[in-house]
Amino acid sequence: MIEAAEPRCGQVRVVAVDGGAAAGKSSLAMALAVRLDGAAVLSTDAMLDGWAGQFDFWPRLRSDVLAPLAAGRPGSYRRYDWHAGRFAETVPVPASRVLLVEGVSAIAACAGWLSVAIFLDVPRDVRERRWIERDGPLQPAWQAWLDNEDRYFGEHPLPAGAVVLPDAR
Repeated sequence: MIEAAEPRCGQVRVVAVDGGAAAGKSSLAMALAVRLDGAAVLSTDAMLDGWAGQFDFWPRLRSDVLAPLAAGRPGSYRRYDWHAGRFAETVPVPASRVLLVEGVSAIAACAGWLSVAIFLDVPRDVRERRWIERDGPLQPAWQAWLDNEDRYFGEHPLPAGAVVLPDAR
């Protein structure tokens, strides 16, 4: 399906892997990258501006990564260092055959350049359990994060043709 999709970002097929926190987006993107020779993976978590920047990475993704790729040039972005609480080094994004963009709201963020949209539809209680297993007890900021995701997904329906998967794990 991905290799047959039309490139819409220059010669790059952009595949968005979207869904709530701890839905399995990173795992699915990495598994797809292994199967798709030459695919690159970009995690939008690395582009966020900390806890307050949950959805404000879109303009940076579009101007710094997708627009250059559409013009046949490599892109780049500044990686957010979650421990230091600031943006750090610049990360190059090669003009590969496939770019897997994984993260909450990736489908909308990549609109206009998107070849394939994948949404992992995993219930919140399952995602909360996974988050706790991965990172420890839920903190108030994490609860607010999940609430923001619930609002976002309630207000932004999936585009026609999006592939909806119940659980990638």
